[in-house]
Amino acid sequence: MRIGLCGYPKVGKTSVFEVVSGLSSPARTHSASLATVPVPDERLDRLFSDFEKAKKVHTQIEYRDPHSRETSVEGATALSLNAANAASVLALVVRGFENPNTPHVFDSIDPVRDVKLFLNRMLERDITVCERRVERIDVLYGKAKSDELARERDIIRKCIGYLRDNRPLQQVQICPAERETVRSIEFSTLKSLLIVLNVDEKDAAASRLDEITTEFKAIAPEYAAVVALCAQLECELLELDDDSRRMFMDDMGMTCLAQERIIRASFEATETIRFYTIGDDEVRAWPLKVGASSVTAAGTVHSDMARGFIRADVLTYDNYLKAGSMRDAKTQKLGRLEGKDYIVADGDIIEFRFNV
Repeated sequence: MRIGLCGYPKVGKTSVFEVVSGLSSPARTHSASLATVPVPDERLDRLFSDFEKAKKVHTQIEYRDPHSRETSVEGATALSLNAANAASVLALVVRGFENPNTPHVFDSIDPVRDVKLFLNRMLERDITVCERRVERIDVLYGKAKSDELARERDIIRKCIGYLRDNRPLQQVQICPAERETVRSIEFSTLKSLLIVLNVDEKDAAASRLDEITTEFKAIAPEYAAVVALCAQLECELLELDDDSRRMFMDDMGMTCLAQERIIRASFEATETIRFYTIGDDEVRAWPLKVGASSVTAAGTVHSDMARGFIRADVLTYDNYLKAGSMRDAKTQKLGRLEGKDYIVADGDIIEFRFNV
């Protein structure tokens, strides 16, 4: 999963990046910051305790921050969206904190307004991308007429209609064949959206963050996930040792760090679950789209597993916990065999049977 941070100037993107990555400013490059972060996973840790001779492999998330000194609204918007081209998720950082020493670009704090304005700029950008694509297709079609070019042009023109009607492509029902064409183009509104509300320290308690998140979800775009955090406070927590950090968090009413909150919201935004495999050399967590079949999961591990798929030996994580160990789970026959149409559930422990 690749997450690109975006947003207006002076909203705390740098601090959010440092919070989720653990990288401080001196570690950053001049043009952009990249960080690959292993996803904390209690289920994977528990499985690994049964197979400590193996290697433990976490699911990973890559974060990208454009790291720009651009202060204009237009410049910062364009730069952050361009830098996020390779990302599958746009993390829109929105300012919800007051700081008279760092004035907001719009001179007032209004997260709802800022989200609407940024989404409008995403729509405008995608319309421009579409129009340029149609112009290019027209040139190519003039040189050599092609049914494929004509079909692509029709699809792009349909997208222009959606966008001009203020409909992000993420919310549009597009048939699979058309979606493949659209996915080849870097549309901002086709990406999963995570709204990160960067709030004041007074709102840092877990109960308050949950309350703010719930309130904002009710007014955010339907396809967006929402998470609230206080980046400034979280950066300060990273400088403490473990005992001091835990004591401070208890005093503040914080139950977990922002990194965990953002990871949960990122999985929600992309509708991603995790399944697990256990081999002689590794215990591993794998990301998978909600609703994916066992064959798709097998292909995630290796293409040969999908090509020669026979059955999936599935053990739910809850049954594994009830048994206490993998050996006892097998002795009690808590696993089950599933076919290629089985829809993988979050936490499934799977052994694929295949033949190529």
